[in-house]
Amino acid sequence: MSASFTPSLFYKFSTCPHWIWHDFFGNPANKIEVPALAQKLIDQGVLHEEEYIKGLNFVSVTLKNSTDAFAATLALMQSGTDLIYQGEIQYEENNILYHGRPDLLEKRPGTSKFGAYYYAPIDIKSSSKLDKKHKLQLTLYATILEQMQGVFPEETAIINRAHERIPFTIAPKDRAETQKQMSSILAVMSGEKPPLKLAGSCKQSPWYPECVHDAEEAQDIALLYKLDNRACAALRAEGIVSIHDAAQMDIVRLPKIPFASQKILARVKVQAQSLLDGELKWLARPSLPHAPLQLYFDIEGDPLLGVDYLFGLWVCGDAAHAYAHTGHVRFDAESSDYFIYFVAETPEDEGAMWAAFLQWIEALPTGKYDTFHYADYERSHTGALAAKYGTSAAFEEFVTTYVDLMKVMSASVVLPLYFYSIKDIAKSRFLNFKWRHEKAGGAQSIFWYEEWLEKRDSGILKDIVDYNEDDVRATKALYGWLIT
Repeated sequence: MSASFTPSLFYKFSTCPHWIWHDFFGNPANKIEVPALAQKLIDQGVLHEEEYIKGLNFVSVTLKNSTDAFAATLALMQSGTDLIYQGEIQYEENNILYHGRPDLLEKRPGTSKFGAYYYAPIDIKSSSKLDKKHKLQLTLYATILEQMQGVFPEETAIINRAHERIPFTIAPKDRAETQKQMSSILAVMSGEKPPLKLAGSCKQSPWYPECVHDAEEAQDIALLYKLDNRACAALRAEGIVSIHDAAQMDIVRLPKIPFASQKILARVKVQAQSLLDGELKWLARPSLPHAPLQLYFDIEGDPLLGVDYLFGLWVCGDAAHAYAHTGHVRFDAESSDYFIYFVAETPEDEGAMWAAFLQWIEALPTGKYDTFHYADYERSHTGALAAKYGTSAAFEEFVTTYVDLMKVMSASVVLPLYFYSIKDIAKSRFLNFKWRHEKAGGAQSIFWYEEWLEKRDSGILKDIVDYNEDDVRATKALYGWLIT
């Protein structure tokens, strides 16, 4: 029986190479549920696909069985059908069945095994622009079509969420990159287990607990936070394989390690020591401002759609609720604090959301507030939105009040954790903060937003807002922990 190679393997490989290995060789009992956003990407769930295709004249392949669908698609191609929707294309080589279902197969003038025409793949995507995974997928489809029709269709395209056609001309370098990644994937499928690795993206794999288990069992340096994979390989070559080795390494005697300066290695060494004894390693006393008014700020954005859809702030120090005059407000039952948020209910509402946010910050007291956030997303994305929709004097002051708690924390303490996201830190035994939704996370919020756009279910929108409120409350909790 042939092994199956489909476009979903590109996503799995980029997310976590061990995903593919465990799919083939792991114990199915240890596999957890695929996170919702990951499953949506695997299934190539598309917003408004039906809306786009309803204006087209096409023949649809509705058969679910791969063999039957391929036979039906091949018959349509041989008869010269102008546009085929959800056709199954495939070819077999070296006992591997390469196959997939492009959203559209578009007939083009030319010469092929079928006659004076050939077919090119077109995919309908919910994202706003062409990205690497789209290029890999289209190149795979073109490679399969080359085997079927005797001509490689270089001119392909995606249809983005705005129904715009974004062309993609497959260059030799794109073919080479696709073939390189396919070779790496095929090596894993044949039993070559990738080196141990833990990255944030691994959390989107249903085998994430297995990845952690493997790394913990070996006490491998993959457990060390923010150590580049290329640096890991170089350290392993120097005999530094486990966190025990890293905790005792003589940094001065090491040769130059790529992607890891001596400063980075010094922190890695402390990180290893922290993981071994389970204790915090304080480096310096945190330096934090304390203005009368404190804002804890978090933005939710969807990179697939290229939109920021929710601004949330936890407001402390406004007992009179003087700044609760616009946006949506939730008052805290146990204090004078409150949560204020601004939402774009559709991507097209992003500009209106930004305008409402600018209106709100106009009333903030000059020089009397600080804005705390975690990591650089809020700074970079508000800057991008200001460039896109316009700025104001109040906003120019607002950005000067930003305090990145991730930078403060990184300069102050090393934690015995594998990851340093706000979720990992706030949920740890050091803060014990709890999100109200068990699936809470940035990826889940993106999934919810896309579900909201499709279903317009108010319960979904509430989940998004609840999650954002918990995020800003967690940011406040981290601030309180740092100053204690």
